[in-house]
Amino acid sequence: MNSTHIIPTLLIFLFFTFVLRAQEKKTWSIMHYSAGSNSSEMDLMNDIREMQQGKKSDAYNLIVLIDRTEGHSEDDEALGENFTDTRLYQIGQGSYTRLSGGDFFPNMTIGKSYDANMGDATTLKRFIQYVKKYYPADHYLLVMRSHGNGVAMCPDGESGDTDRLYPAEMTDVLTDAQSVDILGLDVCSMASLENLYQWRPGNESFSADWIIASAPLSGAWAYDKILERITNKGPQISNPESDLGDQTKGEYLNPQNMSPSEFSSMIMEEVEENQRWSSWGLFDNTRIGDVKRRMDEATQWLISEDKDRIFQLFEKSLGYYHNTANDLEIAQLTSPYVDAYHFWFQIGEEESFNKTLRASAKEVCQAIDRLVVHSYYGRGYLPETDDFKEGKGGVYQILPSGHRIFSQSKRSFWSH
Repeated sequence: MNSTHIIPTLLIFLFFTFVLRAQEKKTWSIMHYSAGSNSSEMDLMNDIREMQQGKKSDAYNLIVLIDRTEGHSEDDEALGENFTDTRLYQIGQGSYTRLSGGDFFPNMTIGKSYDANMGDATTLKRFIQYVKKYYPADHYLLVMRSHGNGVAMCPDGESGDTDRLYPAEMTDVLTDAQSVDILGLDVCSMASLENLYQWRPGNESFSADWIIASAPLSGAWAYDKILERITNKGPQISNPESDLGDQTKGEYLNPQNMSPSEFSSMIMEEVEENQRWSSWGLFDNTRIGDVKRRMDEATQWLISEDKDRIFQLFEKSLGYYHNTANDLEIAQLTSPYVDAYHFWFQIGEEESFNKTLRASAKEVCQAIDRLVVHSYYGRGYLPETDDFKEGKGGVYQILPSGHRIFSQSKRSFWSH
């Protein structure tokens, strides 16, 4: 070997040996699953810039798995190159470092192109395993960033047929070892009771204690604003042990002692501050099991009531339709997402129903209220309504109006 090549080769070897050695354990590691092999790529590159601008502390880890493809963004500045494959990066203060794939992505090396299917839960599992091994922490935030439609998220169409991540696929493939403290769904329309229940704590598979998600269409989080507030160089919250509430509003969080409840609350504050047009919720997912139990009990009484009246309440309930800007009937057909609190509130107030059912429906509402830590309903884009109850609404259940006839086909919604 030419002696001039020995030193650079040795330096590369030592560099990746250092990077892939398990780092000193920190309090927090943030995992950003950036599924950009679709039209979300343009926004993703802006997210990366915001992360670099906002990160003020080295006391926590921020690791990104990003997938790009041709035909969307030509950005060659945010990460130094206009690439079209899948890569790992560590985001620092105004900086980024490309990482090798280690034990979990052995083909992800410098100088070799590797493309992962971000719509495959195995890719997500390996990413979480990667971070937990090489960037261990006491607490983990997993952010899913891409497109979503309530049914699935993170589409990847590079293999020919578009693959997506489905909630049950995640619990089928991932295990309890990949569970996280906070799951941030920075995608559209994933705030359903069904999804939250799929990721419930104690399910012997992947779970999350806190979930942040939107019910309707939504935009990207303001990552610069969120990360700017994670620092030990600013005014701290006055009571680090306190529960959620206004005590975190506008304050900084020390990454070395912030709790999952404080961190998730702060993220929710910034989402609401910077995205008033949509509707988001923060959910204490340790409560979802109680919602399920009480809803099952109420449903046993509901099925004996007048079906036409129940369907009328479906129609009157606040809906989160995935495509409210276009044909409303099609949106109601493809996205029958009904605000859970509003639907069961109406059941509880319906005087023609059995008193036991009405009392049970009110217990469902109380359980949903405990699940929803904070929520808001956007103004200006979503339909005007007085039916949304802040801190109670914001999570939907799937309630299709199956008897309804679709005008274009003259067939029932059920048949579709």
